[in-house]
Amino acid sequence: MNRSVDLPKEFLPIINTMEGTDTDNKIKETLAIGLFVEKQVTLARAAELAGKPMTDFIELLRSKKIPWMEYTDEHLEDDRQVIQELSRDYDDE
Repeated sequence: MNRSVDLPKEFLPIINTMEGTDTDNKIKETLAIGLFVEKQVTLARAAELAGKPMTDFIELLRSKKIPWMEYTDEHLEDDRQVIQELSRDYDDE
């Protein structure tokens, strides 16, 4: 189902400065990035919405300095445990 959206004319000069040649694709990418950043969709879903393979979407995010992976408190705790275990192993030598 295709629906049209009326964009204010002030958007077009900004959209035209973005990389790429197709205005529709630029808008899809921008919306997908916004939905991802707002945590409304997963990385995989955002890539799909943007019409890009996930690796290309990750590169797009990187080019815009948008982190594509979160380092959670759970990751931090896992890393601390591994560091402690490695420290004990090293001390035992």
